[in-house]
Amino acid sequence: MTPRYSFEYFPPKSNPTTLALDTCISALKVWQPEFCSMTYGAGGSSQSESFNAIKRLQRNGMEVAAHITAVDATKDQVNAAAQQFVAAGVDHLVALRGDSPEGDFVPHPQGFQFGTDLVAGLRQWFNGTISVAGYPETHPQATSESADLRHLASKVDAGASQIMTQYCYDTDQLLRFADNAQSQGITVPIVVGVMPIHDIAAIQRFSARCGAIVPRSIVDQFEALQDADDQYQLSVDIAVKQIQRLHGYGLNRVHLYTLNRPQWVQGILHALDQPALAESA
Repeated sequence: MTPRYSFEYFPPKSNPTTLALDTCISALKVWQPEFCSMTYGAGGSSQSESFNAIKRLQRNGMEVAAHITAVDATKDQVNAAAQQFVAAGVDHLVALRGDSPEGDFVPHPQGFQFGTDLVAGLRQWFNGTISVAGYPETHPQATSESADLRHLASKVDAGASQIMTQYCYDTDQLLRFADNAQSQGITVPIVVGVMPIHDIAAIQRFSARCGAIVPRSIVDQFEALQDADDQYQLSVDIAVKQIQRLHGYGLNRVHLYTLNRPQWVQGILHALDQPALAESA
């Protein structure tokens, strides 16, 4: 069973970050990802940037998955944004309830209240692939692990094609999540999110906000290293070992978060020795 890779990018907001995105796309396209996802701000805050960035991916021959969120938007606004992406040739939507900029999620009075509602709303007119989020360490606002799994199952029942997980550095927990999802009757594919550790302090801050855990054992390994090259190699090694173990378990679809910087993803894929290089490379 050959590993299958996909990449996530975020839309640039300036000329230098646009150049960084173009450089990253160019460096990674030789790996022929299954698809590339492009993030999208709440309430359409980055809709134009996302749309333009998606066009850049398409011009490079990439299959694109466009993120769609329900935060601070009416149902009509969400559908209109999704329809704009579909009209541009996108056949894969990543349907996310999203998080409010401040505090707990508050649904728009005329918006989608839950991720399940968003999926069901999109399925009323969209026949392509819909990915939804899964949380191996449980969504921070879920009342329990079992309730979170039931909600995930409801998104699948509403029409989700596959699950894309939040990154999780505890591979044992990832495997338990896959087992528990199967026990819940969830049979759609699981695409595992892998976040290379570019900066251990930044990853700890981000993880604290999104409910992910960075194990103390990993933090200690990074803190024991002063050299940037050594930290880079450690980051690659951690991701490679996780991907190899997941593959051995049958989880062969991996979504790598690029952060619009190609070096870590390149290092991981080279170390895995799975370069599906294009003939023109």
